[in-house]
Parts: sequence; structure tokens; C-alpha cells
Amino acid sequence: MPYNIPMNLTTLSPTSLDNPLYYLRNAQQVIQLCLNQYADLLRPDEIKQLEQLLSLDEPAQALLIRMVMRKGVLFRQDNLSYNEVPDLQAALQHLLAAGLIDDQPVLSLEALCDLCRREECLLLARHRLPENRLTASMRKSDLLAVLLEQDADQQSLHSWWPEPPFELVELRCNSLFDRLRLMFFGNLYQSWSEFVLTELGLQQFEPVLFTSESRPFQRRDEVDLYLQLQRLREQVVAGEDIEAVSQSLPEPIDCDWIHYRYQKVLFQLGREAERRQQIELALQLYQQSQHREAQLRTLRLPRKRESPERVFTLATQAYAQLLQPEIRVGLQRIQQRCARKAGLDYRPPESIKVPVHSLTLPKPAHGRVENAVIEHLSDTDTQLFHVENQLFTGLFALLIWPALYTPLRGAFFNPFQSGPADLFRPGFTEGRSELIESAFQQLLTGAYRDTILQHFEQKQGISCALIYWPSLQPELIETALELIPATHLEAIFQHLLLDLRHHRRGLPDLIELNRATGCYRLIEVKGPGDRLQDHQRLWIQAMLEHDIPVSVLQVAGMRQTCESSRTLLVRVCRTRRQPGTSLHALTYNG
Repeated sequence: MPYNIPMNLTTLSPTSLDNPLYYLRNAQQVIQLCLNQYADLLRPDEIKQLEQLLSLDEPAQALLIRMVMRKGVLFRQDNLSYNEVPDLQAALQHLLAAGLIDDQPVLSLEALCDLCRREECLLLARHRLPENRLTASMRKSDLLAVLLEQDADQQSLHSWWPEPPFELVELRCNSLFDRLRLMFFGNLYQSWSEFVLTELGLQQFEPVLFTSESRPFQRRDEVDLYLQLQRLREQVVAGEDIEAVSQSLPEPIDCDWIHYRYQKVLFQLGREAERRQQIELALQLYQQSQHREAQLRTLRLPRKRESPERVFTLATQAYAQLLQPEIRVGLQRIQQRCARKAGLDYRPPESIKVPVHSLTLPKPAHGRVENAVIEHLSDTDTQLFHVENQLFTGLFALLIWPALYTPLRGAFFNPFQSGPADLFRPGFTEGRSELIESAFQQLLTGAYRDTILQHFEQKQGISCALIYWPSLQPELIETALELIPATHLEAIFQHLLLDLRHHRRGLPDLIELNRATGCYRLIEVKGPGDRLQDHQRLWIQAMLEHDIPVSVLQVAGMRQTCESSRTLLVRVCRTRRQPGTSLHALTYNG
């Protein structure tokens, strides 16, 4: 079925939150989008059920979507009161006739008690256990313990309780809506309410061409596999036996992005087995998984079971294979421990010494220490900006924008994405290598400045997972591109690409820009009692390896005034300043 559908908002009708049925309008668009894009992956009865839903009166549709957005599948009718559903019983009858709900569901006694208030549990207990002495002051947990001593089967509400104070309905289309949710979001951790309760017109999204090749799900069994993996995870979270669950794992299929999900579930099952102290099972699951952290967990577990020499050798081999700095830090720690136990002569690779400087400032009455540093060190020539994890990730996104929004399979599921679904997966560069290489080539030719500024102007306000637009002021962007060498940007962007999930955090807090001297400097600010975290240290090390000016500024409090501190700082710097060096650059160079 060849087609090319632009995934944008031009064919959609954003509904204002002032409309009491705005959530229904959004849900209708989700259903229609799935019918348009995935009709061949839905059974005829599923298509018929969705078409029936869309043909119902609005109150009935609204009631169903309200229930879909809530947790569980069982609902008390007295809890289904909505202004947009003036005749509840009529709406329920429409849904019942369409086969979307059941008004005589069977349920366990425990599930019934969960729906009851304490006073209702007392009435139920007195009905079922008239011989027991039950006091009005009993807690609900005590009443449950008494009620659940024997009954474990499932019955209808009226079988459990002939004259209940409420009636029940059960959703019969929950699995179908889970399937739609998966096909629309590409995951099952996002809820319906996350989308249908959003005023779509408030956000802008980059239009992405939805092609038959880029359609994430190509076959129904791919959707089935994902749903099955989710059910297995939920069983483990609910406390079921991990070994039994792992034996129920389905066979993997030939689809890269779903294969990644498969490997991640294996890793998650291994982590849960490890938490339950089922070490052998955890090792088996880790060894089956190709998740990037599985090898590290595998090496951490057998330290007490295998010789330290053996574990040291395995960790050394893994260190040579794995490039992610965060994982390498963990491997180095394993190597150090094992070498110490085995008496081996091991010296971890030497790292560049991080420059650390001190500055004494009055403790700010309000606000963050970074703002106090900015105010204290800025002058007519030097500007400081609080950029942290926003400037370089933003510049990076603006440079590789076409690569971010290229329609690869498993990357885009709907028109409301702030970026590709695989943005933080290890294989992000695969399939985008030519576009990314083209963007990096501009750093060599000098064309990158125009590209970044052009995208900054054209894409302003479009929702992007790597950009916080309010932080990217035009003056900051223009000055940064003027003062930061292309080689420094390339080194930072390459480090980002090594592991976007982790490396989008931990960048230095401040950037100092001095147009008069043509210099810039990155500053990680640490207040009293604060210290570098691993991800921050790794960023600073990566920058120092490429001669990027970066240092740590340790700020201490004092009693004297801010002005006297600055006077002292200026006097010290004047005695050490070299020709052509800015005051603040010298300050941080120490």
C-alpha cells in the first residue's frame, strides 16, 4: 500500500480548551489517524468497532473516552458523572449496543472491594458474613481480610451482593485502545490523557513525511510482540515469578527498533531478578541481552563468584569495546577493585587535571549562586550567560535539523513529536550518517554559522526535544558562533553523539563571552559543599582533551561586600595579566 502522507497539523483541527469536548475531538483524530495509517494491521471487527464508535452520539463517545482515559476497566456508574453527558443511562445503552462496554461484568470479590468505600465494605461483609461480629469502627483493611478468607472465584456484582448501592460497567475495548495507543505513541508509557487533554494549537511541530517505508509497524505481529513484551513486564512488576515470565518470552522478529525494545526488556527482567537476589537468573538474562548496560551489570555480579583476575580480564576487554564514557567509568571501577584484590599492577588511564579556581562572594539572599557569579564578573566588555545544558544541545540541534526530522522507520509515529523516538537510542546515527556528516562538513567550510542562524530564524518555537527556545537568545547565539572556534563545536557535538541520552546533561553552567578580546570560556560553578558529578567531570575531561577553555569555579561565602571582593579580584588579576588576555579569562585560567 504505497503512500506518502505529510504528518503535520494542516489537516487537523486543534480544539480550544474552552470547548468541553476538546478531549473528544483530540481522541477522534487519534482514532482516525490510526484508521488511515494502520487499517491493514487491524482486524475487520476492530475497524468496525472503531467506526461504530465514531458514528455514535457525542455524549456516548465522550463517555467512552472519559473511561478510556481513567485507570482500570471497571467503573461504578455513580462515578461517571460528566456535564457533557447529560443522560448517562442513554449514553451507556448506546455503548452497550455497540459492544464497547459490559453492564454485567464478572469480577473477583477483591476487585469489588477495591471499588467500595469503607462503609460499603462493612455492608457487604455483614451481608456475606452475618454470623461475624463486625463493628462500624473496623478499618477497610480488616474488613477485606475477613471477606477474602475464602472467596477466590469471579461472579457478577449481583451474585456477590443482591442489593448493591451502585451498578458497574466494564470497558470491553481496552485492549483495542492499548493497540491504538501503541501505534500512535510508539510506546505504552504515555497515557491517553497526556495527548487528549492537550490544547494542540498551543504547540508547533515540525512536519515529517510519513511514507510506507518509514511506517513504524509494518505487520500486525510486530504490534502483538510489543504488547506481549509489555504484559510480561507488568507481570514481573506485579510480583510474579521472573523465571516463569522469562520462559514466556516470545521469539524476536526482524525489526531493528522493536529488537531494541526486546533487548531492553531482557535487561529490565535481569535488573528485577538482581533486586530479588536471583543472581544466576539475572546473569542469564543479562548475557542474553544486547542492551548497552547489560555487559556492565554482568561484570558487577560475578565479583564474589569468579576470581578477581578473571573479572579484571573481562572488564578490560569490555573497556576496549565500549565507547560510552559513563559505562567506561563503571568498568574502570571494577578494574580497580579487582586489581586491588588480585594484587595486580593496574593504573587507570590518566585524566587531565581539571582547573579549579576560587571566588569569594557574599551569600546571595535570593536566587542561585550562578546568577551571583554572573552579576559579579560581568562588565562592559564581558558577558556571562547561564547556558548549562541548553546552548550546545541547541546549536547541535539547529545544525543537524534535517537529520533530526528525517523519516526513518521507528522514528515518527504521529505529527505531535518533539523529535524522533530513537533520539536517545544507541543507533541514532544509523540511517542518518550522510545527513549528519553533511552537517559536520559545514564546520570545516564555515557554512555552519549561516545554517544555524537560518534554522534559528525559521524553526523558532517549533517543539524540539533538544531545544529550550527561551534560553537561545539571538545575542547569545550570534556571539557564541562568532567567538567559539568550529573545531571546539565539532568536538562538543561529537561527544554529544557518543551518547545523547546521557551527554545532553552535565555541560558547564556558564559561558563567558568577550568580544573585545575575541575569547570565550566555559565555567562550572560549585557552591559550598557541592562537587563534580561523574557526568560533569566527563564533559570537562572531553573538553580539555580538545583544548576547550573550561574550568571549575568554587564559590565560597564571605562577610565583606561584593564590591570589595571584586576590587581584590581585579588587583590580583592585574598583577598576572598577559597582553591580549581578558580580565575574566585570566581569572579562570588561575
